[in-house]
Amino acid sequence: MSYGLLTPDVPLGPFEGAVVTLWSTQARDAKLHFTSSCSYVRSARVAERKVQLDASAVGRLCTQCASYGSWARPGTGLAVFLDAVTGLGLLYELGRCCDADEDSFDDMELDEAASLLFPASASSKERAQTDEGEEEGAEDDCWEEVREARHVREAVVGEWLDALVSLHRVHRVLALFPWLRSWAEPRVQRKLDRLQVLRTRAGRLIAPDALALAAAVSGMKEPDFPVDDPAFALLGARDDVRNALTSLWRQWRDAVEDSWDHPREQEYLAYRLSRGMSSRRKGLEQMLERAQELLSAWAEEATRSVTADCGGQVLSVRLGGSLSAASRSASALDRLSQWERGVLASYTVSVDWAGSAEPVISLRVPKLVAARLLSQRSPLVYETQTEGKPPAGDRTSVLEADAGLGPGVFDDTPVHGRQLLRQEHLRALRDTAGGAEQLYVVLGLGAGVEVVTLGALEQRCAAGWQGVILAAASDLPDALIDTALQPYAGDPAENDDVWVRPAYDPEEDAFGRGLSAAEGGRVVVRLCREKREIRQALKSLALARSLPDLRDLEAVAEDEQGYPLRPFAAAVWNGVLAMEQLDLEPFASVGDEYWADGSGLPLGVLASVQAYTTDASGRFQGRTHSPGCAHRRPYAGVDRQDEKVTIAELLHNKSFDPCSKCGGYAVRRLSDTQVAYYRAAHRLHHLIQNSAAGSGRVDVERYLSRLDELSTLDAQTERAWLPSPGQAHRWRQAVIRLRAELRNRA
Repeated sequence: MSYGLLTPDVPLGPFEGAVVTLWSTQARDAKLHFTSSCSYVRSARVAERKVQLDASAVGRLCTQCASYGSWARPGTGLAVFLDAVTGLGLLYELGRCCDADEDSFDDMELDEAASLLFPASASSKERAQTDEGEEEGAEDDCWEEVREARHVREAVVGEWLDALVSLHRVHRVLALFPWLRSWAEPRVQRKLDRLQVLRTRAGRLIAPDALALAAAVSGMKEPDFPVDDPAFALLGARDDVRNALTSLWRQWRDAVEDSWDHPREQEYLAYRLSRGMSSRRKGLEQMLERAQELLSAWAEEATRSVTADCGGQVLSVRLGGSLSAASRSASALDRLSQWERGVLASYTVSVDWAGSAEPVISLRVPKLVAARLLSQRSPLVYETQTEGKPPAGDRTSVLEADAGLGPGVFDDTPVHGRQLLRQEHLRALRDTAGGAEQLYVVLGLGAGVEVVTLGALEQRCAAGWQGVILAAASDLPDALIDTALQPYAGDPAENDDVWVRPAYDPEEDAFGRGLSAAEGGRVVVRLCREKREIRQALKSLALARSLPDLRDLEAVAEDEQGYPLRPFAAAVWNGVLAMEQLDLEPFASVGDEYWADGSGLPLGVLASVQAYTTDASGRFQGRTHSPGCAHRRPYAGVDRQDEKVTIAELLHNKSFDPCSKCGGYAVRRLSDTQVAYYRAAHRLHHLIQNSAAGSGRVDVERYLSRLDELSTLDAQTERAWLPSPGQAHRWRQAVIRLRAELRNRA
């Protein structure tokens, strides 16, 4: 099946008339393309055109661009609409699972499969022989037929599940864009009719009593094993017999509880006890017969539980999942166990596709099955439903709440025209972005303007947060990034190294540069090799620096493999944090036991610098690590497990036990003012230490000249470096004492 092709008859709703940028040749009725490099362009001369989106413009689109062309700005409502409709979106799904496929099995094949499965004619002994790899005889032909029948059953149930997932995705898109409902209704009805046929076909190959028995077995407690039975003497001592029978019980229970077959079909497991034994071993046949009797007794106990289970129970389950083709495998229905798929196929009473953005399946199941569904871990959440009453939950559809996802939700209209953000909007944004995270500037009631991740925004909306999106990181103007790139566009040979060469002499211009925010931007540029990645990383860096607490950048959402989704490239963390430590010796008290030669200088503007560490107070066993330490975890960055402290709190913290590799913490990169004061403090400290080191070796005149530079501060610089009068007084006193010492030596 081809991609969903956008045709002129597809209603555009509120997006009709939107101005888009397309490309075409000079011909009057030339095809429109979303890029000048489209492979369907047959001329070297193409021009950029501003086109109003309507049926005539859609009719002029080339087939490739109409199928999956990204010709709307990413992150806008139009881009979300086109991604959800074209490609593997709505138009593709509307053409799927409507009619019988050429690979589908016909009714005769289903009847043949059912006759073999209910009951299966292959004996347990034959299946055990096949499992053990023994020679197959003529009797094994029947077993091969049973295996083929099971393959038919798997395929038929899979076809029904695929149709259910497809119809679910269709309704998710229609809930977001309700103006498509009436247009899509005939094809949706075809899918509904086909889904009912497929469910009936699947139900013919699954025995409801086998599902109930599986539920009963899953709740059975471990039985008492006949460890003293002489028939099991071949297994060894009493403990060996117990271990072997316990293993047999667990294998049998695991095989039954996730199966569509009757427990008697698992009697072949008795032959697992004979592994490693000769077939001529005396007493082997008696042991296997006794083991099969044991399996039959366990099956009979489950059967008695099912017989005593009178009546049924009505459950409801909401379907979750995504509407993006990029996350098709992420559907909750695709992650169900075999037994659970069989329950849905056999016990579904109805599916409510209307009145809710999330369709609801109603099931009438035996109490044993209901108990298992309500207690087990599952991708779906089951709820008890009172007959005659609708399922609990929000029954308000997106259509009833507003006009769906149109212009004005994201950054495609003036701010004053933005709509309040809803969970459905964010879900659509994540789906169409392929699950990617990024930072957003939002305006909420109460909190005001904030920078948050998409995952955090989803959590807030679920908790009732009300607000609008002002802009995403990708929406920041390129002119801002071009300005930021100018310092790194000079001599490439000078900037080839990612990390700046460390400088230890405070008189060097490079001293402290590795801690600066400007150096953070250079590091990000060097770590991101691709131009597009550089621009997005610098935009994310600009927003990340505005957060008062970097722990708010913690990854909330996860990908399909369970790994955290980061809101930006890993290189951005190196632009926000300096993975090196401040040299705090100039600010330590004179004679401090933890510092060799402290000068007692005030921390000044450095006091509020943030440091992030795993354990600032020595509360946990082991050394403390920085966010970038390899001893801590395989990925960089800060999360809620870290602690945030200031340099003022860390300076005299005697409980801090840092890692010898990383220094124990990473600091938030310093501003130009903080770097300037850090360098000045080290210069003054260097003069103090050298002055105290010896008398004749000190170049007094040179030191006095440097000291004059550090003492003649203008009022603005003094207020920026030393916010309080007390700190300024301590700085001046240190300078006065040093000047007096130097003059005494002159």
